[in-house]
Amino acid sequence: MKKSISTGLIVLMLLSALLLASCGKTEEKVDLSDSKYVGTWKATTLALKDESEELGASYVLTLNGDGTGQFVDAEDISYITWELTEDGFRTKGDTKLRFTDDGDNIKTNIIGVDMIFERQ
Repeated sequence: MKKSISTGLIVLMLLSALLLASCGKTEEKVDLSDSKYVGTWKATTLALKDESEELGASYVLTLNGDGTGQFVDAEDISYITWELTEDGFRTKGDTKLRFTDDGDNIKTNIIGVDMIFERQ
């Protein structure tokens, strides 16, 4: 009797674990490997209206083909995901930014100031 109860309990626990695992959110794999934005970008310039200045601090954005990446500044590493938009792409996660394609460069606007990134 003890053996059949413990076997039944084990089977019940395994089924419960499988049901709980199947209820989890499944993430769809993203393939952005053909995107022209995949790679490493470094912020080089800050621009406000007609004025621009070379950026002294180091800001590096790395975009992977699987829709993941990271944004590194002098003090922090932020892990992101990214997706294409009509005029560029946007990042999600720790750092939420919208980037537009400026021909050879990409840029984002932070509090009215454009931060321009060049491909590395």
